[in-house]
Amino acid sequence: MAAVREARIIRRADHRTTPWANGAGTTAEIAAGAASRWRFSVATLEANSTFSSFPGVDRIFTVIGDHPASLDFGDGPTLIPRLSPTAFVGERSPDCVTEGPTEAFNVMVDRSTTAASVDIVDIGAAHDVTADGRLAVLVLVLDGRLATDLGPVQPGDCLLVEQGSVRLSGQASVVVAEVLACT
Repeated sequence: MAAVREARIIRRADHRTTPWANGAGTTAEIAAGAASRWRFSVATLEANSTFSSFPGVDRIFTVIGDHPASLDFGDGPTLIPRLSPTAFVGERSPDCVTEGPTEAFNVMVDRSTTAASVDIVDIGAAHDVTADGRLAVLVLVLDGRLATDLGPVQPGDCLLVEQGSVRLSGQASVVVAEVLACT
């Protein structure tokens, strides 16, 4: 019997762009779980904006564009360097200042049912992405190119695995985000 696999490539061109809840910016949704338990997206950040408040949500914010960002939760700005995952609660809606137009990868999870992690990984050899025990694993290619049996994954594209595993080969710098159910 063949192993069950739920996996797909999500091309950058297929991301659905929507305005922020507060209208201060836009985000390109990559994927979302059932009943709003989790969401992966890439926000476009201009010079100054204020993030929307999301009660009951935990967030992980990772600058993936060319310019870092500073987040100010009311106690002074904190510089968030490029590729430095930063977690905070969704009730806090910081002011965000960037040194120029940039992008940020965001993971949002319903804290009562899910938890998340984000890592930056350099892939240089064959690598398996496995969803075992996780609700979802997303690989966002930043630089380089990966091959899978589903097709190539290029910069801005994502591989989403919700069940089973997918073998990656090639060389790339990627963001790996995992969502787990809380027990």
